[in-house]
Amino acid sequence: MKKFGILKTKLLTKLTESYAKENKAEIKNILTIIKENKSFKEMYLFYEEIENKYFEDKETAKLYVEGLSTYFGEPIGNWGKLNMICESLHNKLNDVQIETNVLYESLDILSEKDSLSNIEKKVIAKKKLIEHLTTKKEPVKTETAPLVNNESLLNAILANNFNVLYSNTLNEEQKKELKNILSMSYDDLVTKTNELQESILNQVDSIMTESSDLDMKNKLDDVKKEVNEISPSRYNYYRLTELKNGLN
Repeated sequence: MKKFGILKTKLLTKLTESYAKENKAEIKNILTIIKENKSFKEMYLFYEEIENKYFEDKETAKLYVEGLSTYFGEPIGNWGKLNMICESLHNKLNDVQIETNVLYESLDILSEKDSLSNIEKKVIAKKKLIEHLTTKKEPVKTETAPLVNNESLLNAILANNFNVLYSNTLNEEQKKELKNILSMSYDDLVTKTNELQESILNQVDSIMTESSDLDMKNKLDDVKKEVNEISPSRYNYYRLTELKNGLN
């Protein structure tokens, strides 16, 4: 499987750019290829989900990484159509510029064919994956999960929930904001989500202090609970920015 992590990042970048430019033909062309292959969608979602995966026990994380190494090490012929679609998309997205995603890079190294020249790289990649898997991600997802499955533009489209986030026509400023959100690294996303949560909670507390309306206070309590429980995701970050704008 040829560097799926690079492909995934390029794909999201390209779809974001195409959406911002309202290039529906380009979006349709890429998605037509993707939707024909179930294995591609499954692999895409795996790369997406591992961003939040966590094991308390380091030994379990090691076993998981070894399991991934075995899975990725299956004979090349077993990947069949997935290799073909990846090759096709790599050719289409050859000129797309992206930043390195360390997690995806480690997974890509793990998927390389074993050789004497890449043993050291694979050992380092495994260590990075174990470190990622044993680092707790906060806050954990709650019962709001059905509303936050759209971790990225592609995921939203594949899940047939594109209109949940993009039903309205966006102006140029909104398109720029959307592109910035979708191109964030995971670490930046977590940091900025936490900062936004804190800002909103302070703002809500201030409103509650100034208000004597009991019904309003009950609604704001619900808002605080939801903001506290929300997990870092691109869709949730978008929701929080909309909420903050609504409070201003």
